Amino acid sequence: MNIGKALRLCRSAKDLSLETLAERAGISTSYLSRLENDKREPTLALVSKLAESLEVPLPVIIFLASDENELSRMDKDIGQRFAELALNLIRQK
Repeated sequence: MNIGKALRLCRSAKDLSLETLAERAGISTSYLSRLENDKREPTLALVSKLAESLEVPLPVIIFLASDENELSRMDKDIGQRFAELALNLIRQK
């Protein structure tokens, strides 16, 4: 699972800066950067807080963070289409 990648994708889709998201979530910009670059492992509570700050449902972030082996039971094309759909919906908000 790569939570950092999912956070970066969602933040970029929302066109938010590191500073803006960090401020909304009540964490430092440097800590958010470390999370996005997989230098730190966030708690579920923090991921939930970041999801709320991004206005993205937590399950979407978890799905986007999933590795291929974690989605092995899902058809690869369906998984890719779901990820694209999720990001498109995130961008529209």
